[in-house]
Amino acid sequence: MDRWNTSAGQTSQPKMKQYLPLIFASVLILIFGLIEVILIRFLQRDWWRKRWIKLAAICLPLVGVICIVLWGYGTYSTVSWARAVGATGTSLALICLTALMFSLPFSGIISLVGRLIDRLQKKRPGGGTRPVDHKRRVFLKGTAVALPAISLSAGVSGVAHGFQPAVIPTIPMTYPDLPSELAGLKILHISDFHLGLFKDLPDLEYVLGVAKDETPDLILVTGDLSDHLNILPDVLKMIDQFNAPLGHFACLGNHEYYRGIVQVRRAFDAGPVPLLVGKHVTINVQGQPLVIAGADDPRVMGEDDTTFLYTTTNAAMDGTPSDGFTVLMSHRPEGLDAAAEIGIELTLAGHTHGGQFGLFGRSVFEPMLPHRYLWGKYEKDKSQLYTSAGVGHWFPFRLGCPPEAPIIVLEKG
Repeated sequence: MDRWNTSAGQTSQPKMKQYLPLIFASVLILIFGLIEVILIRFLQRDWWRKRWIKLAAICLPLVGVICIVLWGYGTYSTVSWARAVGATGTSLALICLTALMFSLPFSGIISLVGRLIDRLQKKRPGGGTRPVDHKRRVFLKGTAVALPAISLSAGVSGVAHGFQPAVIPTIPMTYPDLPSELAGLKILHISDFHLGLFKDLPDLEYVLGVAKDETPDLILVTGDLSDHLNILPDVLKMIDQFNAPLGHFACLGNHEYYRGIVQVRRAFDAGPVPLLVGKHVTINVQGQPLVIAGADDPRVMGEDDTTFLYTTTNAAMDGTPSDGFTVLMSHRPEGLDAAAEIGIELTLAGHTHGGQFGLFGRSVFEPMLPHRYLWGKYEKDKSQLYTSAGVGHWFPFRLGCPPEAPIIVLEKG
């Protein structure tokens, strides 16, 4: 494994854009820290009188700032442990502050309700007082404490799960008209590895080692492979050394453009993994054409990319055999819309990370974004899609949505 340990200490002098996450995190921690102190000070005055709570409330954003400084030092000096510890500590502080910012208002309302009920019960018509219901008081106080405690526990758990090893689930995709030559074909789908800060080459070696036991026939990479471009050549060599019988192919994601598309293209041009951008290759599988197509990425966030994806998908499909079974690599899951209109059988995508927050195998954000195809299997007309939750992340938090590199199995039936 040591032969792949090249990422952290050998990075070239960082560019200014590498400091943008640190600046963004600094602003968030300072704002969220101020909100946290204000919420406790004015909504939970009894808590604020306790010295250890006041000290913890002030120290939490301070620890976050210290971690940002450590992260910045590691980024500038290319000291791997400082960058990793600083980024992880920053993420943990930010998650805890966010959890408190959302839970403390509800906790404060419950405490306020408890105080109002106590006051009303002490007053009764004709004078006199009514005894306070101590059971209710304990229940309300306990609930007020439980809300931030539970949210903090969930936040810490989410950060811890962000560092768990990737799972390799088997995902069957069934087609009634699947050519018999392709029945049982296995595709290792790698997406959103984001190698560099929280994932490194040993993590890729682990995924490939576990996947080896499943004997996939083909490896498809749907973008955002490496955020540290100096290790990208080694990444491509590792994928090539897997020796998948039908080869390995990749498409672009938005992070390839963010990190430097010229350097990315140079690495792919010089490396062993073909990059498909608005084009395709045809593989002969026992006489049956298997088309692997790659869509380009629109590079922008939050805009309607429908037209772009239709254009690049049509370009990728130009000249494909009429009797071929097509697998489209589209970093954006919305590529399913174009695939369904064109008649592409299977689309593999990533980008969303499943929202990094799931429940029962679906993203919790699915009801709010039903047309974003956030995580899992989808079907439109006769076209199917699998959106991977991704192996990595640029923010280490996962709850109910583990990092994954699925094995897609084509089945007839």
